[in-house]
Amino acid sequence: MKIVGVNIKRSRESREITLRELAEQVKLSASLLSQIETGKVSPSLSTLKKISDALQTTVGALVGEDNQPSDALVLRKSDRKVLSHLSEGIKMFMLTYKDANKQMEPLLFRLDPNASSGKSLYKHFGQEFILIIKGTLELKLNDVRYVLKKGDSMYFNSNIPHKFKNIDRGITEAVWIVTPPTF
Repeated sequence: MKIVGVNIKRSRESREITLRELAEQVKLSASLLSQIETGKVSPSLSTLKKISDALQTTVGALVGEDNQPSDALVLRKSDRKVLSHLSEGIKMFMLTYKDANKQMEPLLFRLDPNASSGKSLYKHFGQEFILIIKGTLELKLNDVRYVLKKGDSMYFNSNIPHKFKNIDRGITEAVWIVTPPTF
């Protein structure tokens, strides 16, 4: 786990943030953060997420899985990674290689009929842009319902409670751009 500490320190120093400033931001002691940076202590996942948020990077970048050649500008369709199954019937695909310096996360969402983000509205820090390339997506922001069809797009602040559902009889696909990157 020493690479995690090295990456945290490198990211912190490149942003000209002192050890003490970062420790205060993530509510850790400077001593503990120093031990993490030197590889003497491994941070918990929640601590790592707080540190990545404070450094405006991703957990992936800090654990070293973002190491791609800097000339890797093109991601072939055959090389796309399925990120995760957000919920039943939803697949997310990376549309770029991982890059610790990127400012947005472009994704391809593929939703089976009736697939949804869940019954509850959720919110998080950031902004989102959606472009429907196939099918029909219902998006709820607070109590307002939007129906997006092929070619429609939408931009909103992620701190507005939201949820979404494929209301098409077939598969719905959308290019979804999230900032800041999370994956």
